[in-house]
Amino acid sequence: MRTSDSLRLWTCVGILAAGVCFAPSSAHAAGQLSAAEISALVEGLGAADYDEREAAAAKLNALGAAAVDPLLAAAEVSDDLEIALRARWLVDTIPLDTERDPPEVSKLLGKFKRKSFAERVQVMHRLLRVDDDGGIEALARIVRLDRSPLGSRVAAALLAREWQPNDPAWGSMRGRIAAGLGASTRPAAAFLRSVVAFSSAASGPAQEQPLADAAGALTQLAGPVADGAGAEAAGGGGPGPAGDASTSGTIGETTLRIFQRCQIQMLLAAGKRDAAMAESQRLLQACFDPGKDKDAATAAEEAAGMLVWLVERGLPEAVDLLADDRPELIRSDALVGYAAAVAEKARHDDPKADTLAAAAFAQTAGTNAEFVDRLQTAILLSKWGATDWANREYATLVDNPQTPAAQFALAAIMYAEFLHDQEREDEAAACLRRLLEGRKGKGAGKNDRKGDEGGDPILQQVGRDPRSIRSRMHYFESCAAALRGDAAARRKAIDDSLRAYAKDVDALIGLYTLPDNTPVQKADAVARIRRALEQIDNEIQAVPDDTNGYNEYAWLVANTEGDLQKATRYSKLSLVKSFDSSSYLDTLAHCQAAAGNKAAATRTQTLALRQEPHNRTIRKNLARFQGQ
Repeated sequence: MRTSDSLRLWTCVGILAAGVCFAPSSAHAAGQLSAAEISALVEGLGAADYDEREAAAAKLNALGAAAVDPLLAAAEVSDDLEIALRARWLVDTIPLDTERDPPEVSKLLGKFKRKSFAERVQVMHRLLRVDDDGGIEALARIVRLDRSPLGSRVAAALLAREWQPNDPAWGSMRGRIAAGLGASTRPAAAFLRSVVAFSSAASGPAQEQPLADAAGALTQLAGPVADGAGAEAAGGGGPGPAGDASTSGTIGETTLRIFQRCQIQMLLAAGKRDAAMAESQRLLQACFDPGKDKDAATAAEEAAGMLVWLVERGLPEAVDLLADDRPELIRSDALVGYAAAVAEKARHDDPKADTLAAAAFAQTAGTNAEFVDRLQTAILLSKWGATDWANREYATLVDNPQTPAAQFALAAIMYAEFLHDQEREDEAAACLRRLLEGRKGKGAGKNDRKGDEGGDPILQQVGRDPRSIRSRMHYFESCAAALRGDAAARRKAIDDSLRAYAKDVDALIGLYTLPDNTPVQKADAVARIRRALEQIDNEIQAVPDDTNGYNEYAWLVANTEGDLQKATRYSKLSLVKSFDSSSYLDTLAHCQAAAGNKAAATRTQTLALRQEPHNRTIRKNLARFQGQ
């Protein structure tokens, strides 16, 4: 740094203090200067002479949007600290909103640049889900204008993640994305532009250039995120593109993985299976990158999830890549073994799949981590659609008398919900009854403790209300009676459910929708619903950060009656706090369907199914919305 630089940095503050703001660019102004002349002005921001620096800043300000991309490049890579700071400050004066933006979008963009990284990411999440894609162009604008490359990457990853082959919703998004990106040369913008171009191109030769552009952008994106946002993100602990709390390094890795997965889908859509396999191999190998700070168990879990993702995209042969590179992992890690079994099942090699699954099942038996690992494995297997193997893991946990109380309670609750999704309602009710009544005949093992036999102490240990669990049990009994066509048993079970817990929203919906309701019984159901809604609303006001209350209120109104606008607003608030939660998206879809917006309901439910592609209830609801 030159000796005068430290003094001259203080004068940069004058740019903001004087209220300098980029003027809208005009064709005449932009036409006056070439790219080389604009670059020279950017270099002039670091001139030794004060007047020269100020003149360069004023001219760049007058150019407006025409100078944005050179300024961003200088802010991100210039070795001259003054040039970098002045460039960033100038870019920060550019308003993000335009006259085309809906009011909701303009409100979200207010003070965006002053927010922390975590807060900016939350705004990005909300822009992605504004009704009728009203926030898409603004989100693409953030790809171009966010003050950090990391923020640009997050916005681009959110948009790239939306593209799926043959998704009808993408067609209306492409033009908005292109408009927001403008002429940005940022790597994240270049990758996103290649996705837009690829999805717009006819099959064959027209797809070659976008694929090449995507590969080139990925090469740049694979490098480190070199900017000051890294420390900011790490300190803020903000959510990543998938809604997970992460450090900046993890966010950078997550966004890169989204871009890489998008590239694989592009290659598959173009019929380039061999190239897709080559990229898949790189993705699997990256799970075990020695330069990443992760333990062996985390790396194996990532590899298992990656393999299942590839299987779901039609590449079950990716298991051979893992088997060739790390054959011992399939034998030694239960999750990887199960993922390999899922792949072999998709290749219709059922004997090999069952052999791999049996070996994976046996791997954790007798270990100290057996009970925790089995529960995690069961949850993942159900999400992967491996229902038979998930059933075995859950059943083993609830049947083993040595399962610790906490794991037994959690396994029983989750197993019951799993059985309910499979419409095995009698079994779901029996599972919860066993939890509530205690494990009869439990052997006197080292895990035995006083109180394990009773349901309430176990439930209190894991923070669950015994009343709500008992109500849920009776609700499953009502579902079983409905499947049998036993109207009397169905009504009795619902009454029992609400007697146990008057605020059980599914039981209230069940009461409201009983086909044999008399006018008096229907009026009673409505009165109960109103009381429950009032109670839930009071709880929301008391604990506004609890997402479950917003979702319960919206779910109850959407499936019965009440203030639908308020319910929709609450549903959206729950999604602000739990970005793209499948169950919360399902609720919003029901609100939209209740309002008569079939297109929005179908779109939202499709998003929910993306999060849990093997959830039968979500799939069934989507089919219903599509048929309405």
